[in-house]
Amino acid sequence: MGTRAVRSLLALLALSLGLFASAIPVAQAGTAYRVQLDAMPPTGESWSFLRFFPQAISVHQGDVIEAAWGGGGGPHTATLVPSADPNAWREANQGPPGPQDPSIYPYALMVPDTAVGGDDAAEILLNPSVAGPSDPTCGTATTPCGFDGTQVVSSGFQEANPASQPSLFVQVNAPVGTYTFLCLLHPGMQETVNVVASGTQIPSPADVASRITHQVKHATNVDAENADAQAQHVNKTHLSQGHFRYTVHAGGFSNNVSANEYVDNGLKVHVGDQIHVLGNYEIHTATVPKTSVKTVPFVMPVCEVTGPDTPAGSPADCTSPDKFQLVFNPTALAPTNSNKLSNPTKFVNSGLFAYGTSYTFDAAKAGVYRLVCLVHGPMMHLTISVSK
Repeated sequence: MGTRAVRSLLALLALSLGLFASAIPVAQAGTAYRVQLDAMPPTGESWSFLRFFPQAISVHQGDVIEAAWGGGGGPHTATLVPSADPNAWREANQGPPGPQDPSIYPYALMVPDTAVGGDDAAEILLNPSVAGPSDPTCGTATTPCGFDGTQVVSSGFQEANPASQPSLFVQVNAPVGTYTFLCLLHPGMQETVNVVASGTQIPSPADVASRITHQVKHATNVDAENADAQAQHVNKTHLSQGHFRYTVHAGGFSNNVSANEYVDNGLKVHVGDQIHVLGNYEIHTATVPKTSVKTVPFVMPVCEVTGPDTPAGSPADCTSPDKFQLVFNPTALAPTNSNKLSNPTKFVNSGLFAYGTSYTFDAAKAGVYRLVCLVHGPMMHLTISVSK
């Protein structure tokens, strides 16, 4: 299943998980402000701006914030939380990376199936609390969700769509204080929301829009270019017996801008050399062959049933929409036992990279090996030419 198909299913999952919530009434709206998630990269660049723009915003009680997607394809959540310290909130509510108990970490990204009512002990799911909106009956311009400073308001998982970008409208009724907009999928993607006393002078919506334009321009011209340069950097070091180790990054990363790419010009190595791939702050895999994106999906849609879950195409395939789940594919998450590049069609996988982790391929046999990221799809690929 292709990356776009999986992301469409994620959007369906978010919808199905929110069918049974009820709206929270809000008071008459005040001034409307727009903030932006992500940004559109230049044509031909696979950059993701894992940022909210602007970095901080001030509003009065009763004002409305539209959190609008502005990127070209990255999934995010727009989640307003009752905390001035987003890192502490994540630590308390999302926990460390990897599968977590949602009774302890209610907004953990990965949760065991058995922790959310299933019976498949080995399955790891996308947390329904992350995938689904906090309230699907509000969040529009005419019916914004209310935020009183005590609860979480979230859009759920939403995929960017340049033709019709998603957004979440929230009326901020919270007391004077400091809160945070953040993305539940991407650590560090967050924005400070200051609620100030009535009569306090604050930037106008036009001022905020100008600030967004300035910050996006800087992120594009500086941070994204730095991330791109990191993704293209190759470090060559000597090994024994005349062989070399070629070290590359799984994508580039700078100030929360991710260049989701491998070395454009590929690598030319010899039998006996190594290709060492370093993890980065965005999640990736390094997987051979490139066609693995079609045969080893990163997530698999299923219907929760007694016993082994059944494959699904959409929530309509399940007995009820809330039985639709997305399971992280263990084959994609785990490294393979062998790291040898001995056959261009043989599956060799790094598993899921996190910052501080790495994986080394041994060039064992001549051939042209095409490597891909199972998370970001064919746009993130690397050609490794191995000669004798």
